[in-house]
Amino acid sequence: PTDVLETGYEILFFWVARMILMTRYALGEIPFHTVYLHGTVRDSQGRKMSKSLGNGIDPIAVAKTFGADAARMALVVGTTPGMDSKISEEKIKGYKHFSNKIWNIARFVMIQNESQNYKNDKKHIAELKELAKIVTTEMEEFKFYLVAEKLYHYVWHTVGDVIVEEHKKGEVSTATLTEILETSLILLHPFMPFVTEEIWQEIKQRAKGNLKHDLLMITAWPE
Repeated sequence: PTDVLETGYEILFFWVARMILMTRYALGEIPFHTVYLHGTVRDSQGRKMSKSLGNGIDPIAVAKTFGADAARMALVVGTTPGMDSKISEEKIKGYKHFSNKIWNIARFVMIQNESQNYKNDKKHIAELKELAKIVTTEMEEFKFYLVAEKLYHYVWHTVGDVIVEEHKKGEVSTATLTEILETSLILLHPFMPFVTEEIWQEIKQRAKGNLKHDLLMITAWPE
């Protein structure tokens, strides 16, 4: 957990370098091996947030209005390392809709009855495994913005718009649909921990102990 430090580029010398020098001097070792530098978060017009401009966004108010997960996704998607990013309530609101989409998909899956295997099961499971492989590599390369965007499009468009509709037509089994939902929740958890954990608990109650772990947070990452 302490191998990587994440911080803004403007304090690289004022804080990061001094942490390294002091720890090396006092303990004979360095405190972390990698520094992930994000840019400055600016308002929708590209201005730095300040009290004098009154253009700041209160994270507590945002969490109450849109949810903390929506704010997290809005901060990650489209934010490349070292580059400034823009944030607005409209962008955050868009990811609140995404949270609602996840809930709607989960509710649909949880009320389905067991069904047999159908023609598109293997195809969708193979696509899911390939997605997990790609996003795992990108996570290890600190490309969080790419992972978040890929998962957003997969869950909203592939799962919500395609796979759920195929299930309604009898082309995808309930078992496959459930596996896709559970794996999607695991992949999304680092970005949207609250909504995914809440849904996981709902699934756990309905599954009557069939899930491997009680908490999504400690569930193994897909291999």
